[in-house]
Amino acid sequence: MILTAVALLALKPVATRFNLVNKDGFWWLAGPDKKPFFSLGVCCVTTGSSFMEDDPANPGYAAYRYYPNGKQSWAEDTVSRLQSWQFNTIGAWSDAKTLRLAKAPNLRFTPILHMGSGAGAPWKDMWDPQTVGLMDAIARDQMKELRGEKRVIGYFSDNEQGWWYGALFDWAWKGAHTRGKLVDLLQKRYLDWSALSRDFVPVGAADFAGLSKGGRLYLRPGGNGIAAVDAYIGMLAERYYSLCKSIIKKYDPAAFYLGDRYISNFYPAVAKAAGKYADVVSTNLNADWNDGSFSPFYLPSLYRAARKPLMITEYYMCATQNRSGNKNDSSGFPVVATQADRAQGFWNSTNILLSTPYVVGAHWFQYTDEPKNGRGDGENYDMGLVDVYNQPYDELTKAASSLDLAKRQVAKVSARTGAPEISPASAADLNKWPRKAAYWPPSTPSDRGDAFVAWAPDAAYVAVYWNEDRFAEAFYKDGKIPDADEPLLTIQGLSKPVKLRLVSTTPQVYGPVEIVALKTGVRNTAIIRIPASSLGLTSLSVGGKLSFRCVLQTRARAHTIGWGSVKTLTN
Repeated sequence: MILTAVALLALKPVATRFNLVNKDGFWWLAGPDKKPFFSLGVCCVTTGSSFMEDDPANPGYAAYRYYPNGKQSWAEDTVSRLQSWQFNTIGAWSDAKTLRLAKAPNLRFTPILHMGSGAGAPWKDMWDPQTVGLMDAIARDQMKELRGEKRVIGYFSDNEQGWWYGALFDWAWKGAHTRGKLVDLLQKRYLDWSALSRDFVPVGAADFAGLSKGGRLYLRPGGNGIAAVDAYIGMLAERYYSLCKSIIKKYDPAAFYLGDRYISNFYPAVAKAAGKYADVVSTNLNADWNDGSFSPFYLPSLYRAARKPLMITEYYMCATQNRSGNKNDSSGFPVVATQADRAQGFWNSTNILLSTPYVVGAHWFQYTDEPKNGRGDGENYDMGLVDVYNQPYDELTKAASSLDLAKRQVAKVSARTGAPEISPASAADLNKWPRKAAYWPPSTPSDRGDAFVAWAPDAAYVAVYWNEDRFAEAFYKDGKIPDADEPLLTIQGLSKPVKLRLVSTTPQVYGPVEIVALKTGVRNTAIIRIPASSLGLTSLSVGGKLSFRCVLQTRARAHTIGWGSVKTLTN
C-alpha cells in the first residue's frame, strides 16, 4: 500500500518549530529556544510603489526613494526599526522573502497563502477535486521559498474569508458535489419533505430526489431554517479547515496552521470547526469604539467556540491629524483627532490583548500609511507606523517601545451591578457612555453581542450592540429580508411589555419607549430610552433600582441573548 504525504503525517506527527505553552494561566508562543513570547507584529511591511507605479498625484510609500542601494538596505533598516520599537513578527501581506535577508534571528514570520480564496473556496464546490487541486497548487507555490525557514511560525490559509451564511447557502446549489452533501444533510435532519417545507420555500423541486438534481431552497419567513443552514456551514467549514491543514502540513510539516483571519466578525459553527484543525485561530479585530476598546463578548465567545489560542492579525487606529494627507473617510474604521489620541488607542488595544490569557499575538495594521487619496480599492487611512514619506509617527512608536510584553496579567474588573448616570445629550452616542460601568452581563454567555445600561433623572437607557451576517437577503425568494425575520428586542418588566423590530424603516417610537439611536449593518447599535413612568417611577436617582429584562433575537432567530440582573443607580 502506497501512503500519501498527508497519510504519513497522520501516522507520524511531526514536531513543529514553534510551540504553544501555558505559563501562569496565559498562553504564549515559544520558539526553538523554548522562551515564551508574545507575537507583536506588523502587517503590510513592503517596499510600496515601484518607480513605474509611483504616482505624484496620489503619494504613497515608495522605498526606492529612501533606499537607493536596493531592497537589502530597505530590509535591514526596516527590520532594525521594527525591532527597536519591540515588534518581533512580520505579519501578513508582507514581503517576507526580502525581509528574511535581514540578519535578525529573533524576527518571526507569519505569511499568508490565499490558498482558499485563490481557488474560490469556500464558495466553489469544496468537494470538487479540481478545487482541492488548485488549493494545493497555490499553497505549494506560495510556500516554496519559505518552507523550512526556521523563523516562520506558521501560515494563514486566507484573509477574511466570506463565511456569510446567505451567500454560501446560495452558492451551495451551484456545485454538484456540494448540492449532494447539503441535500443528504437536510434529508437526515428533516426526514420528510413536509417538515422541511415548514422551514424552507422550495423552488424547482418537490421532494429530496428532485432537489438532489435541481432547484433550491429559500428560508421561509418565521421558520427555523437557519438552524439547518448553520449545520451546513459547520460541515462546509470542517471541509475547508481539514483541507487547509493537510495541505499546509504536506509542504511544511513543522509549521503551524494559523487559521484564516476572520473579518472582525465570526460565526460559532465556523470557529468550532477551525478549532479542530488550526493550531491557532486568527481574527482581524476592528476596535468597536474610538478609545481602542472592543465589545466584551467578542474574544471570550470566539475562544469558547474555537477552544484554541487566538492571534489578532489586524488591529488599527487612525487620526485626522496625519502627515500623509489621509482623509480617513472611505469606511467605518476608528478615527480619532490627533496622533497622541491614536497612540493612546494603540496602547489601550494592545494592553487589552496582552491581558487576555488566550491571545498569543497582536499584529498592527500596518507599517505605512495608505496613499493620500487611497489605495486601489479607495481605502485611504492613516494606519501606519510611518507616513508615506518614511517618517515614523513618534507618538505611536514610543507607545510600542514602552509596552511590557513579558508582564501579562488579567485586568481586574469589579462586579458590575450598577448603572451610571449620563447626560441625556450624550445618550444617543455609545462612544460617549462610560461603558465599563454600564456593562450589563448577559444571563447566559453571549456569542453575538452586549448590552449596557445607564440613566438620567427622567429615564433609563439601554444600549444593545450586536453583530449580524452580511448578504442575508440571499436567503429569501424575493431578495428582501422580511420584517418578520429582522432582529427583535423584547423588553419585559415595564408597565407594558414592548417588542421592537430593529430595522431602520420601522417607526422610532414604540408606545412607552423610544429608540433614540439605531445603526444597522454588520455591527449594530440600538439605544432605547425608557421613561421613568414606564418603570413605575416618577424619577430616577442614585441608590434606586432598575429591574427589567431584555431579550434580543438576531436576524432570522439565529441567536438569542438575554439580560436580566437588577441594576443599582450610581453616579
